[in-house]
Amino acid sequence: MSNLLYRTKTYLVGHMQYLSGRNWRAEVTDRLKSLGVTCFDPYNKPFMKDVEEDEGTREEMDTWMKTKQYDRVTERMKTVRAYDLNLVDRSDFIIAHLVPDVASWGSAEEIVTAVRMKKPVFVSMEGGKTKTPLWMLGMFPHKYIYNSLDEIVDMLYAINDGTKTIDSDRWRLLRKEFR
Repeated sequence: MSNLLYRTKTYLVGHMQYLSGRNWRAEVTDRLKSLGVTCFDPYNKPFMKDVEEDEGTREEMDTWMKTKQYDRVTERMKTVRAYDLNLVDRSDFIIAHLVPDVASWGSAEEIVTAVRMKKPVFVSMEGGKTKTPLWMLGMFPHKYIYNSLDEIVDMLYAINDGTKTIDSDRWRLLRKEFR
Protein backbone atom coordinates (compact mmCIF):
# COMPACT_ATOMS: atom_id res chain seq x y z
CA MET A 1 0.00 0.00 0.00
CA SER A 2 1.47 3.35 -0.98
CA ASN A 3 0.91 6.76 0.56
CA LEU A 4 0.20 5.01 3.85
CA LEU A 5 1.08 8.09 5.90
CA TYR A 6 -0.98 10.54 3.83
CA ARG A 7 -2.84 12.98 6.11
CA THR A 8 -1.39 11.49 9.30
CA LYS A 9 -0.14 13.67 12.13
CA THR A 10 3.05 13.63 14.15
CA TYR A 11 4.20 15.64 17.14
CA LEU A 12 7.83 16.78 17.20
CA VAL A 13 9.24 16.19 20.70
CA GLY A 14 12.55 17.63 21.87
CA HIS A 15 14.47 20.23 23.78
CA MET A 16 13.26 23.80 24.02
CA GLN A 17 14.38 25.24 27.35
CA TYR A 18 18.08 24.40 27.50
CA LEU A 19 18.70 23.90 23.76
CA SER A 20 16.93 25.32 20.74
CA GLY A 21 14.94 22.83 18.75
CA ARG A 22 13.73 25.05 15.92
CA ASN A 23 16.08 23.96 13.13
CA TRP A 24 15.57 20.21 13.28
CA ARG A 25 11.80 20.64 13.59
CA ALA A 26 11.68 22.90 10.51
CA GLU A 27 13.80 20.43 8.53
CA VAL A 28 11.68 17.40 9.46
CA THR A 29 8.46 19.32 8.72
CA ASP A 30 9.79 20.28 5.30
CA ARG A 31 10.94 16.74 4.48
CA LEU A 32 7.62 15.13 5.50
CA LYS A 33 5.46 17.66 3.68
CA SER A 34 5.62 15.70 0.41
CA LEU A 35 4.14 12.67 2.22
CA GLY A 36 1.17 14.72 3.36
CA VAL A 37 2.17 14.34 7.02
CA THR A 38 1.14 17.19 9.33
CA CYS A 39 3.89 18.00 11.83
CA PHE A 40 2.79 19.53 15.11
CA ASP A 41 5.59 21.84 16.25
CA PRO A 42 5.46 23.23 19.81
CA TYR A 43 7.07 26.45 18.56
CA ASN A 44 4.13 26.91 16.19
CA LYS A 45 1.07 25.34 17.78
CA PRO A 46 -2.02 24.81 15.59
CA PHE A 47 -4.67 25.86 18.11
CA MET A 48 -7.07 28.72 17.43
CA LYS A 49 -6.62 29.91 21.01
CA ASP A 50 -2.96 29.42 21.71
CA VAL A 51 -0.28 29.80 24.33
CA GLU A 52 3.08 31.16 23.25
CA GLU A 53 6.16 29.08 23.84
CA ASP A 54 8.92 31.01 22.10
CA GLU A 55 12.24 32.48 23.16
CA GLY A 56 10.58 35.70 24.38
CA THR A 57 8.23 33.86 26.71
CA ARG A 58 11.13 31.70 27.92
CA GLU A 59 13.09 34.83 28.81
CA GLU A 60 10.04 36.23 30.58
CA MET A 61 9.67 33.04 32.62
CA ASP A 62 13.40 33.04 33.41
CA THR A 63 12.92 36.53 34.86
CA TRP A 64 9.91 35.33 36.84
CA MET A 65 11.96 32.42 38.20
CA LYS A 66 14.86 34.70 39.20
CA THR A 67 12.42 37.04 40.96
CA LYS A 68 10.63 34.10 42.62
CA GLN A 69 7.32 34.65 40.82
CA TYR A 70 6.66 30.92 40.79
CA ASP A 71 2.87 31.25 40.63
CA ARG A 72 3.13 33.04 37.28
CA VAL A 73 5.46 30.38 35.87
CA THR A 74 3.20 27.62 37.19
CA GLU A 75 0.11 29.10 35.54
CA ARG A 76 1.86 29.57 32.18
CA MET A 77 3.44 26.11 32.21
CA LYS A 78 0.22 24.35 33.22
CA THR A 79 -1.33 25.74 30.06
CA VAL A 80 1.71 24.90 27.89
CA ARG A 81 1.72 21.36 29.28
CA ALA A 82 -1.99 20.86 28.58
CA TYR A 83 -1.66 22.09 24.99
CA ASP A 84 1.48 20.05 24.25
CA LEU A 85 0.07 16.83 25.71
CA ASN A 86 -3.08 17.40 23.66
CA LEU A 87 -0.91 17.39 20.54
CA VAL A 88 0.52 14.02 21.61
CA ASP A 89 -3.09 12.78 21.90
CA ARG A 90 -3.94 14.02 18.40
CA SER A 91 -0.86 12.48 16.74
CA ASP A 92 -0.67 9.17 14.91
CA PHE A 93 3.02 8.84 15.76
CA ILE A 94 5.76 10.78 17.53
CA ILE A 95 9.18 11.94 16.33
CA ALA A 96 11.63 12.89 19.08
CA HIS A 97 15.15 14.25 18.91
CA LEU A 98 16.96 13.94 22.23
CA VAL A 99 20.31 15.06 23.57
CA PRO A 100 20.81 12.53 26.37
CA ASP A 101 23.01 14.67 28.61
CA VAL A 102 20.60 17.64 28.64
CA ALA A 103 17.45 17.41 30.77
CA SER A 104 14.17 17.81 28.93
CA TRP A 105 11.30 17.19 31.33
CA GLY A 106 8.54 18.04 28.87
CA SER A 107 10.00 15.65 26.31
CA ALA A 108 10.13 12.89 28.91
CA GLU A 109 6.46 13.31 29.80
CA GLU A 110 5.41 13.57 26.15
CA ILE A 111 7.25 10.34 25.31
CA VAL A 112 5.85 8.54 28.36
CA THR A 113 2.34 9.68 27.41
CA ALA A 114 2.79 8.38 23.86
CA VAL A 115 4.24 5.08 25.10
CA ARG A 116 1.30 4.58 27.46
CA MET A 117 -1.05 5.23 24.54
CA LYS A 118 0.93 2.63 22.54
CA LYS A 119 1.74 5.12 19.79
CA PRO A 120 4.79 4.60 17.59
CA VAL A 121 7.62 6.77 18.94
CA PHE A 122 10.62 7.33 16.68
CA VAL A 123 13.59 8.65 18.67
CA SER A 124 16.72 10.20 17.21
CA MET A 125 19.48 10.07 19.81
CA GLU A 126 22.17 12.76 19.54
CA GLY A 127 25.49 10.92 19.47
CA GLY A 128 23.88 7.72 18.18
CA LYS A 129 21.74 4.91 19.50
CA THR A 130 24.56 3.76 21.82
CA LYS A 131 23.95 6.94 23.88
CA THR A 132 20.34 5.95 24.64
CA PRO A 133 19.48 6.22 28.35
CA LEU A 134 19.12 2.70 29.70
CA TRP A 135 15.68 3.43 31.16
CA MET A 136 14.36 4.27 27.71
CA LEU A 137 15.32 0.82 26.43
CA GLY A 138 12.80 -0.58 28.90
CA MET A 139 10.02 1.70 27.66
CA PHE A 140 9.50 0.56 24.07
CA PRO A 141 11.16 -1.54 21.35
CA HIS A 142 14.70 -0.37 20.57
CA LYS A 143 13.96 -0.63 16.85
CA TYR A 144 12.32 2.78 17.27
CA ILE A 145 15.58 4.40 18.41
CA TYR A 146 17.77 5.77 15.63
CA ASN A 147 21.19 7.35 15.18
CA SER A 148 19.81 10.41 13.40
CA LEU A 149 16.73 12.23 12.18
CA ASP A 150 17.75 11.26 8.63
CA GLU A 151 17.31 7.59 9.55
CA ILE A 152 13.84 8.31 10.95
CA VAL A 153 12.76 10.24 7.85
CA ASP A 154 14.11 7.45 5.62
CA MET A 155 12.13 4.88 7.64
CA LEU A 156 8.95 6.95 7.37
CA TYR A 157 9.40 7.19 3.59
CA ALA A 158 9.84 3.39 3.45
CA ILE A 159 6.70 2.87 5.55
CA ASN A 160 4.80 5.33 3.39
CA ASP A 161 5.68 3.65 0.09
CA GLY A 162 5.22 0.13 1.43
CA THR A 163 8.84 -1.03 1.19
CA LYS A 164 8.81 -1.36 4.99
CA THR A 165 5.72 -3.03 6.40
CA ILE A 166 4.24 -1.87 9.66
CA ASP A 167 5.14 -4.64 12.06
CA SER A 168 3.79 -3.26 15.30
CA ASP A 169 0.43 -3.06 17.03
CA ARG A 170 1.36 0.49 18.02
CA TRP A 171 0.06 1.80 14.69
CA ARG A 172 -3.66 2.53 14.68
CA LEU A 173 -4.10 4.45 11.47
CA LEU A 174 -7.55 5.46 10.36
CA ARG A 175 -8.57 4.68 6.81
CA LYS A 176 -7.69 7.59 4.52
CA GLU A 177 -11.29 8.76 4.15
CA PHE A 178 -11.47 9.31 7.93
CA ARG A 179 -8.21 11.26 8.33
